[in-house]
Amino acid sequence: MRKVLLAALLFCLCLLPAGCNTGGSGSDVMDEIRNSPVVKLEFAGRQDAEPVFSDNAGTTASIADMRVQAADGEFDEEWIYRFTYNPQEKVIDGTEIVVLFGESSMSVDGVKYLPEDGVDYGDILQWAEGAYDCCAG
Repeated sequence: MRKVLLAALLFCLCLLPAGCNTGGSGSDVMDEIRNSPVVKLEFAGRQDAEPVFSDNAGTTASIADMRVQAADGEFDEEWIYRFTYNPQEKVIDGTEIVVLFGESSMSVDGVKYLPEDGVDYGDILQWAEGAYDCCAG
């Protein structure tokens, strides 16, 4: 079990250099995600499972540094993973930020986001899977 968790963590860390934004987005919502103390993780494929709560350190906070940008249009696909930063169940008087990962795009608080040029969305979705698996154990 430890080997699987270690492999998932290493996988997540390997994705960071390819998907990180080194220019700094300056986005307020991304700063809030980065500074959120707790994240609630859910996977649509396990609807019977309880949500997983984790401290927002390293792996789950790194979504704020990925090279994504707001896009026109609405996020109109089913979510595969839902990460809720500052969940009401754990953060009193916090502002929840809901990040939905779909098959081809993601949503941050209802705003559709797509990867920047040169970034494969499949890598971002794999990151979300690895982050969920790592936290869900």
